Amino acid sequence: MISAIVLSPSLRAASPVARAGEAVARSLAMLVRLAVDGFLRDVAIVGPAGFDLAELAEHAGCAFIETASARDGLRLAIERARAEILLVLEGGFAPQSGFADEAGDLLLEPGAFRGALLRLAPNSLATRLAPALSPPVGALAGRQASAKAAPKDLADLIRRLKIRRALNVRAQKLI
Repeated sequence: MISAIVLSPSLRAASPVARAGEAVARSLAMLVRLAVDGFLRDVAIVGPAGFDLAELAEHAGCAFIETASARDGLRLAIERARAEILLVLEGGFAPQSGFADEAGDLLLEPGAFRGALLRLAPNSLATRLAPALSPPVGALAGRQASAKAAPKDLADLIRRLKIRRALNVRAQKLI
C-alpha cells in the first residue's frame, strides 16, 4: 500500500492555477480506483487556503494540509503519511490505467526501492519520439528517504533522491 500526496497547482509561484480546486478534485477522482483496489492507503492534499481545498478534502475523506509554502506542506504530508511508499503527484494529473500493476511489480523487485518517476503522457512530436523529454508530474518514493531529503517541491524531491527510473505507465493531464 502507498500514501498519496496531491500538491495543489496553486503552490507553484511561477504559474498559479486559478482552478486549483478543480485540478485537485479531478486528480482525486482518478485515484479512487487505486483506493478501491486496495493499493492506496491514504491521501493528503497540500495547498493554500482560498481554493476550497479544505472542503474538498473533507468530502473526499482525505487529509488537508493548509500551507502557503510547498516545502512546509510537503514536509508535513510526508511526516503524516501512513505507508512507507509515497506517490507525490501534482494536482491536475493522474496515473493512467495500469499504474497499480506496474508500481506493485516495481515494489516487489528485490533490493532497495530507489523510486520511480511518473511522466506526463507524450503530447508533442518531440515527446513521442523521445518520451524522456516529458516532464515528471509525479514520483514514487520511500517515506523515510523523502523525509531526510526535506524537499521543497516535487522537482526537488526527484533531484535530491536522484530518481532516474521512469514508469512505463504515464500520467494524463486532467485540466
